Amino acid sequence: MRTKTAAAIAFSMGNRNPDGRETVVERLRRGIAEAGLECGCRETADDVLDKVGAEEDLILRAGGLADARKMRDAIVVVIALLGELDELMPDEPDRTTFHEIAGLFQDVAEFASWGAAAAKRAAGQGNG
Repeated sequence: MRTKTAAAIAFSMGNRNPDGRETVVERLRRGIAEAGLECGCRETADDVLDKVGAEEDLILRAGGLADARKMRDAIVVVIALLGELDELMPDEPDRTTFHEIAGLFQDVAEFASWGAAAAKRAAGQGNG
């Protein structure tokens, strides 16, 4: 359930996409400012844009959190597969097993990197 406080906090974090591009809300806000509106509708438009921007940011942050959880789950699966490492001996005749283990460690590193990026998205803008 969304609260006004959560929306206000989310909005205060900024309205930029994770890649730094302007959001639709920012472009609309800039367009309204450039139009030079001098009527009561300007305040209403700003209020609506504030709400939409806060919701958009919350959606992006929720997606980042979901992606971080997926990466955590993927790491758990790979760690279970790495359990095979305990059964290996240095004189293992099938050397490809060691390459497979190395690949699993690389998978953990990639999943961790993606998870870190997702967690940063979950933090939102301005929480660097």
